[in-house]
Amino acid sequence: MSPNGKPVVFGVARGFKRKAGLCLDYGKSRLRNGAPYHVVEPARTITSHEGMDFCRRAGTPVIAPLDGKIRFIEQDNASWGGVVGITSNFSLRPSPGKSKQRIFVEMVHIVPIQGLRKGQKVSAGQLVGHVQKANRPSIGDTPHVHFAVRRCNDWPTCHIDPNYFWRDGVGRISCHTPSKPLPNGRMVAPLPCK
Repeated sequence: MSPNGKPVVFGVARGFKRKAGLCLDYGKSRLRNGAPYHVVEPARTITSHEGMDFCRRAGTPVIAPLDGKIRFIEQDNASWGGVVGITSNFSLRPSPGKSKQRIFVEMVHIVPIQGLRKGQKVSAGQLVGHVQKANRPSIGDTPHVHFAVRRCNDWPTCHIDPNYFWRDGVGRISCHTPSKPLPNGRMVAPLPCK
């Protein structure tokens, strides 16, 4: 929230040099609860459906965007394919007076690698899966990873804009660079940058 009490929404500048395959949202215009998506402005792409989509060819590696532990794995849902969730090593306080909540990320429309298990520790940049083929109703015509950041399991109320957490600063999608440490509370894109 801004000092005047209005929600703050950060976008990712279009044409940013280190694109990780960010693509625009798909044809729907409203969330499940009927609320409209955030707009796509001329200069920036705004998170518009509780996460961000990264478009890449099926089979492209999907990496852990932060250090943490595997929270959940779904191998192959008939509607949305596979999912990997990772609980981070950091927490945030959603509002004054509330207790801190651990942040977790989820990557949807992927094929998790074999042998990945709940509770397993992972490091930023570690392979966790591959982009799923566009052969499920919720994936649409374009293979992509739906990337979301959450603070609890209640889907409508616990979404947090991923743009707050990039290693290189708010609104700057960060690529995984092994030689560049990942500060606590920061993350990188779930796909290797081109």
